[in-house]
Amino acid sequence: MDRVQIERTITRMAWEIYEKHHDSKRIMLAGIKGRGVDLMIRMAATLRDISPLSVDTCEISIDKNAPWTKPIVFNPSPFDHVLDVPLVVIDDVLNSGKTMLYALSPVLPFEVKKLTAVVLIDRSHKRYPILADVVGLKLSTSSHEHVRVQLLPGKEKVYLE
Repeated sequence: MDRVQIERTITRMAWEIYEKHHDSKRIMLAGIKGRGVDLMIRMAATLRDISPLSVDTCEISIDKNAPWTKPIVFNPSPFDHVLDVPLVVIDDVLNSGKTMLYALSPVLPFEVKKLTAVVLIDRSHKRYPILADVVGLKLSTSSHEHVRVQLLPGKEKVYLE
């Protein structure tokens, strides 16, 4: 994907998020540290442009390689709001589902109004029962291939290695 395709995909995904949450006044976007946060920032800006939703954001810090070894931290904490606003968790690539599963684990003790998982790329290599509600692009890849996502302004691209 090039910059234009990524921008078009983010806009389409933002519309899907808005459609799923059109009955809400506010929404909380939580980006998984790294490119998930980059995607969340762009998604929040697009949602503010296309919808009347009040969009709050937070960052999820997680060790993607060994998420069970360190605490998962939401900054700022959305847990003052999750009872009354939908929570949308965003990452760049969904591969095995491990990162998304662990990122959602701190939310489990709370009764969330609605929880939505959003990814730019879904590789469909599931080891964990995680499905994204909003997907930018679904790719059939081998386990030996790697999807690279770059969202830096002027250098946006998604490619397969």
